[in-house]
Amino acid sequence: MRHVGICGSDVHYYATGRIGDQIVTYPFVMGHEGSGEVIDGAGSFPKGMPVYIEPAMPCHRCDQCLAGRENTCRNLRFLGNPLETPGCMCDEIALPAECIVPVPEWMNLDEAVLLEPLSISTYAVLRSRVERGRRGAIVGAGPVGLTALLAFSDLRPLQILVSEPVAARRAAAEKLGAQASFDPGTGGAAEAIFEASQGGVDVAFECAGTQESIDDATRMLRPGGTLVLVGIPEVDRVTYDPHLARRREVTTVNVRRQTRCVEAALALLARRRDAAPVLVTHRFVPRQAKAAFDLVRQKAEGVIKALVEF
Repeated sequence: MRHVGICGSDVHYYATGRIGDQIVTYPFVMGHEGSGEVIDGAGSFPKGMPVYIEPAMPCHRCDQCLAGRENTCRNLRFLGNPLETPGCMCDEIALPAECIVPVPEWMNLDEAVLLEPLSISTYAVLRSRVERGRRGAIVGAGPVGLTALLAFSDLRPLQILVSEPVAARRAAAEKLGAQASFDPGTGGAAEAIFEASQGGVDVAFECAGTQESIDDATRMLRPGGTLVLVGIPEVDRVTYDPHLARRREVTTVNVRRQTRCVEAALALLARRRDAAPVLVTHRFVPRQAKAAFDLVRQKAEGVIKALVEF
């Protein structure tokens, strides 16, 4: 391993010890956003080759896999999931060859870590079925929200608006192409985006996983709009306003990681060479892991994507 990103789901495990019924039993190795170099070469993977690690290991036999839904494989093993398999935040790891993606010459190994969240965001945009030239909102401009912004902007939308409480992240969103950003902490961000989009956005990508962000994302939508739930809540239950959702005939789409979107994410990063310097903000060595997790949890010091470097 060379670089492992700290994801929001890692922080959930760190802060609460669980995501739903996925409960961590100590000791456990976390981490699923990784890049590194091949130690023992085989076949088309020679020794020393720089690679990105795809964290999902589907069975390829169940009904979901046969239907092209490897992300909902009934026997899925995913790095850093306490019910499935240990993560990649370690010196070395053994993986199936299908999890290895060669990194092109133009990409650094630290940038390769972004392929995991960007693949999810690319999949979220595909799941939304949003068309070119539409208006959209990103609710929560952390790593997934900002990569959702990148993936959505690739459709040449008419407008991208962002709701995010952290000033540094709002600034990052505008660097990456948002026309405007709003602070929900001051109140009225949902209403401001509804007005700025001339009657609501066509699609809202909810990337924060809080009750407030889900409510705001719903209120931003125009009638017939689509709410895409990408963020992972820390709680086991959230609510929604059935009357607003019904009257506006809101379509709600859930996102479970990604499937078959790594190549599209790689191509997107090739087009957006400006993205990695904005997204990768902090680096730590392994003995600083606690400080790294605390920083990401607190959203302090302008952190967006923090890496542990081995």
